[in-house]
Amino acid sequence: MRRRLSFILLLVLALNSALLGERACADQQSGELYPGVSVEALGRVPAGATGDELVMLRIKIEPGASIPASDGPRASVILLEEGRVGISLQPTEAEVNLTLAGGNGTVPLTPGAETILAPGDAVSSGERARLALRNAGDGEAILLFSAVARAGEFDFATSSQDASGTFSVETFACPEEMSLVTLETEACEPAAEPLVQGSLTSEEFDAPLGADEATVSGATTTWEGLPSGTYFVDLTAEAFAPGYGDYFIPSSNQVTRRDERTTRIYFDAIQSRGSINAYVFAGDPTAP
Repeated sequence: MRRRLSFILLLVLALNSALLGERACADQQSGELYPGVSVEALGRVPAGATGDELVMLRIKIEPGASIPASDGPRASVILLEEGRVGISLQPTEAEVNLTLAGGNGTVPLTPGAETILAPGDAVSSGERARLALRNAGDGEAILLFSAVARAGEFDFATSSQDASGTFSVETFACPEEMSLVTLETEACEPAAEPLVQGSLTSEEFDAPLGADEATVSGATTTWEGLPSGTYFVDLTAEAFAPGYGDYFIPSSNQVTRRDERTTRIYFDAIQSRGSINAYVFAGDPTAP
């Protein structure tokens, strides 16, 4: 049944795009999502009275390129058209299922493990599923991505002069005996409050944005009103909570550690938001 629902959603989105006719063609937009990743908006239509929208995109991933995990839409279906793509699910309570091509069954994705998709495979997910994708082949990979999203998400017409982006950091407290060498992210728990006081720096900002310019909710620190576009931000750990002294942010070709306290992150303001997890270790930050 899940397999049928996944493909029905894709079909509905495709039909809605066709029914929009010339308007859909006029509204069609495209852009670069991440380095080596391009996106084309095929269609969007209101979904009932909730203010949500049905959105359909075609995503092309060049060899060696990838898309890091981020908070997903309310529901989505990813169908691989061409190439080979590795998909991995970060630990989450969201339900994510893989429907194999050729009617070969539906299986749940295992958090933390990478699954290689073949053409015709489809992945369906619920709200807040965090999925990372990478091109696992030698040629271009093409995906169809359909989603039930909040109005304005996946809007590629945003001007680069807009300042509507947000960037969030959620800190997870790791057990006292754990270090980077022995890190198991599943054993780290969301903290009651931020464990790292940080600041954001970018050529897009007139000056660094500190904790005083952010909104704090529980373990999450969020900076709002960031310029739209695609660029890097440098997140620097200015200070740690008592009893903590180091942190780790999972790396990718969009996330790199620059020095002992600073991590560089590729910011995707196409979706007008970014979100990362920081795993914080116990220790004395003043120790040599």
